[in-house]
Amino acid sequence: MNMDIGGTIKKLRTDMGITQEEVAEYLGISFQAVSKWETGTTMPDIALLPKIAEFFGVRIDDLFSVDHEDELKRVEESLSHRLSEQSYLYARRILDASLQDDPDNIRALKLYARLHLSRTNNDLLEAGRMLERAMEHAPLDEEIFHLYSQVRGGGVYKAHSDDDWLIRVCEPYAKKYPQNLGLMVHLIEAMIRQRYFEKAEESIRRMQPGSGEEYLRQVLSGDLELAKGNAARAKAIWNTVSEDDSMGQYEIGERFNRIHEYERAIECFQKAFRAAVPPRPLDSVFSLAFLYTKLGRNAEAIEAWQLITNTLASDFNDYDSETVEWARREIRKLQGV
Repeated sequence: MNMDIGGTIKKLRTDMGITQEEVAEYLGISFQAVSKWETGTTMPDIALLPKIAEFFGVRIDDLFSVDHEDELKRVEESLSHRLSEQSYLYARRILDASLQDDPDNIRALKLYARLHLSRTNNDLLEAGRMLERAMEHAPLDEEIFHLYSQVRGGGVYKAHSDDDWLIRVCEPYAKKYPQNLGLMVHLIEAMIRQRYFEKAEESIRRMQPGSGEEYLRQVLSGDLELAKGNAARAKAIWNTVSEDDSMGQYEIGERFNRIHEYERAIECFQKAFRAAVPPRPLDSVFSLAFLYTKLGRNAEAIEAWQLITNTLASDFNDYDSETVEWARREIRKLQGV
């Protein structure tokens, strides 16, 4: 055990990028006192130890040791609790230092991954709370529910929640505001994933698509049938989408791609682009490029990437953006250059 408490305080302080003045202000003492601790001239009063430990987000015992393994253990323990901003920054500095000493430190790499996941989950929980407040005051704002589906929908980690949470919060709004298509789509998709088929059917019936948005009902009805195991019925519904509906053809193209009916998917993506009105969205062409590459049809993939660069130039006057450079890189890669 290292009894150099002043040295430990100095290391914790510098690792966290905190000044002596900030430590002193928190403890209600002069910065000269902190300076004396760090130089070993004096030691902190024992009565201050709990407050010092609290300030740095450590245990009192940790003030008596700055062993490298102890630091990693302290980070690991902090991840079992909700991270404060101070603890997060401290953990990052400890892990950065560990990886600078040993870039292949497996324990530090795993802790860093856990740190990011913990921070992400904390942020998502807070984002969810904010969006729940927002939807109370603006229930017709589609973006709020789109964001909420990203925050609460179908998460892998418990703190990220899952579709049940999204359904519980959003279903009352959907019953009251079925004209909010963004809300309805995210809710129905969550219900289908959770196999709440009757709820999904009821919600699809309540949808109120506007002009040019009827494909949403068709696409979701097909999704529902596929989830029930009725693939033939699902495809029959998807095939009712108008060939002149650019967004509808793109959406069903993605569905056929997922069920490995690649030729039908290609046909839909091509129709989607032909039906589009300038400035034309390029989602369907990107899907074509990726699918052709996946199938090893490099010549057709190159054509798709070239179509992307040509459309960016003609419809968006874009000749040198990162997307253009990306397309050019993909073409060179496919050409073996």
